[in-house]
Amino acid sequence: MGRYLFSARVLLLSAVFAVCPAGRAMAGESPGLTGANFLKIPVAAMPAALGETYTALIGPDSAIYNPGALGLLGYSAFSGSHNTYLAGITQEYAALSVRTRYGTAGLTFSSLSSGDITAYDADDQIIGETETSHRVIGLTFARSWPNFPSDIGMIDPMIIPPSWTRVKEVRDYRPKAYRFAAGVTVKAIMESLDDDSSSAWAADAGVMLVLPGRVQIGASALNIGTSQDFYSESAALPTSFRFGLAKDFHTVKDLMVFTLATDAVKYRDAGLYQSFGLEVDVLRFLQVRAGFRNAENSGARSSVGFGFNLDKFTESGFLKGIRVDYASLGYGELGSTNRIGLQAVW
Repeated sequence: MGRYLFSARVLLLSAVFAVCPAGRAMAGESPGLTGANFLKIPVAAMPAALGETYTALIGPDSAIYNPGALGLLGYSAFSGSHNTYLAGITQEYAALSVRTRYGTAGLTFSSLSSGDITAYDADDQIIGETETSHRVIGLTFARSWPNFPSDIGMIDPMIIPPSWTRVKEVRDYRPKAYRFAAGVTVKAIMESLDDDSSSAWAADAGVMLVLPGRVQIGASALNIGTSQDFYSESAALPTSFRFGLAKDFHTVKDLMVFTLATDAVKYRDAGLYQSFGLEVDVLRFLQVRAGFRNAENSGARSSVGFGFNLDKFTESGFLKGIRVDYASLGYGELGSTNRIGLQAVW
């Protein structure tokens, strides 16, 4: 049993150290000593390419960075990603947001699987295989003020515009002094190792302010909840606080759109760090992205990616847009990780 626990725990810690390679068994709130550290691993392809600089940006992935921003999403959307992580670990992610006259409701799901692990008994004899699994399910509700139910399915011109070409922009008069939104997510966190399992409840909360000139300001608190118990140990969740700014810049006739964003992030077991993201949209077809984080224990400090807008394939259907996204994050000697994602709107 001892060898089995050793093998399984090494795999679990590999995911933690990939995010926090400097984590050590030290007293106090040192990196990696919180529970459910798989929550720190970037899951969505588009935010991952931007160095997770997404607190002040608006999209279906906002639910996992700033649920308040989801209240400014004028249309319904789906986002999904597959992550080929380190050491054979894989990760799946899906987010659904539905715009209603009362606000935006969201559902998110993420799972991380270790794959098969060889299990040993106390005499170092192979007794078969086992695996670990880590899942989180979240329910979000967000609302904007002022709220315009007649704008469902359209884009507010005050918001940094997405690349969709078939989602119409609101043309009639709307107050342009500000936009404010707030949202909350309630989620269940579940982890298992062979026959042992652990669960915890957590909540996220966030706010978003949009000023004239498409200046977006966001703030959120994530993973606030109960402690996680595993075996005889108990650990706090990886609570984090985020603050972000975002602004876009357009060339003549919007041939190119530059979106700049920056975040300040503080995890309970790490120091404050900044992240920076840049997206260059070309002809509302190709989006090139790059991100950088100056966190000492962040694992992947730089990231790149791109997206292709495939709206032309939705001209006769229910959908108003489809985009394929890709992100690559390097973890030094541990190797690189690749995420492929899909977004659809209606």
